[in-house]
Amino acid sequence: PLQLDCNLCAIVSNSGQMVGQKVGNEIDQSSCIWRMNNAPTKGYEEDVGRMTMIRVVSHTSVPLLLKNPDYFFKEANATIYVIWGPFRNMRKDGNGIVYNMLKKTVDIYPNAQIYVTTEKRMSYCDGVFKKETGKDR
Repeated sequence: PLQLDCNLCAIVSNSGQMVGQKVGNEIDQSSCIWRMNNAPTKGYEEDVGRMTMIRVVSHTSVPLLLKNPDYFFKEANATIYVIWGPFRNMRKDGNGIVYNMLKKTVDIYPNAQIYVTTEKRMSYCDGVFKKETGKDR
């Protein structure tokens, strides 16, 4: 299991709301910097910072990462990827389309740190989402 020790976290969305805010240096001071999906840093460093420790990625965004694999998974990249999605896409029996993509990625980039949420954890997250929003994910 993934274990982190963070004193101060920055969670940076990929909605474009940070553009023009010039908080990149402040974000980079955090011990853990979380980014979502394929949100870029290159070209936006002044606004969103340069560093990424953890990137939480939806199963639907995995193909977007794989369009630029060297940027996301190259040897020098120490980012931890946490991928989430429904069991049908994440299953490990050869029938999980997203899981299969990730497995090929790890074969090409063996130092990539990719974690996949378990079915149990996804169920828990779905419950929290429904409790907080009143909606099914």
